[in-house]
Amino acid sequence: MILTPMFCHNHLKEQRLQFMRVHQDAFDVTPDFPLPLFEKLVIELEGSCGIELSCKVEADRLLAGRFLIFRDQENVWSRPLAQALEFLDLVETRVGVEINRDSLEQFLAAHITSGKISGVSTGLDLRPELKNSSVKIHVGICKNSEELVRTAIALDGGHYPVELVQSLLKDTITIGFDFFFNGRSEVELYGYASGKKEQLHNNRGKYLRYYMQKNFSQKFVFLLDSAEHVMAGFSKANVSPTLYFGFEDIKDIKKYFLFNSLGDRVYEFCQSQNSILLSFVGVNEQELESNRLENFRIYYRRKFT
Repeated sequence: MILTPMFCHNHLKEQRLQFMRVHQDAFDVTPDFPLPLFEKLVIELEGSCGIELSCKVEADRLLAGRFLIFRDQENVWSRPLAQALEFLDLVETRVGVEINRDSLEQFLAAHITSGKISGVSTGLDLRPELKNSSVKIHVGICKNSEELVRTAIALDGGHYPVELVQSLLKDTITIGFDFFFNGRSEVELYGYASGKKEQLHNNRGKYLRYYMQKNFSQKFVFLLDSAEHVMAGFSKANVSPTLYFGFEDIKDIKKYFLFNSLGDRVYEFCQSQNSILLSFVGVNEQELESNRLENFRIYYRRKFT
């Protein structure tokens, strides 16, 4: 049998949707608005891509309608950005939905021609109440992009220690824009602190790693040297940063984290899936000090080529 390019392309689309729908079925995620629109975006995104699915555990409450899609080639972002904005336009046409995209528009007006944008990803976070759902647009940035980070810090409006700001100027790799359906918006800076693996090329990660080694708990420092990848998300909207610990073998997570019963259920499902490229645990520092995590996130990612 000869496999035509069209057959392969359609098969790839089906694989993407199947990956998402297995997750939805496992955690009873109903296909509420705007999930069908997001699935359309997933189908239409051209070329190889990655899909990241996640669950947020809040004690005995599970939020599993969390999806993110991204192109995995650097500097291929113009079309994904256009598709992300088209998706946002479609969401905004729904009666009762209000989107405030001022922060993203200001950022793009200042930097879209800077040559410092490396990628764009689009996410959806479904909540039981529509007004609390959100679209996420994450902008990856190149090394030596301090002006982009300064703009993001100004748009966020948070007040951070000078030493932390200097670290973020060097080691921020992604700027996240969250658009809630009630008109609220947030900006988050994702800094890379490296991990037990070598830092990103050009030494990205060493400044934030040094800052966090000095200012975070011993348990965090232990995990900093245990996980393959470590990131931190800083936003005015969060009381404390969200810490992300990445593992290339999802089974390694259980060497370092204990979860409540709901978290165990989520983890067992995630680690049973095939071809998982990378997984993360996201938690704030206070929760990290607990013997058993009650409030956290689990992310798992697969590549489609």
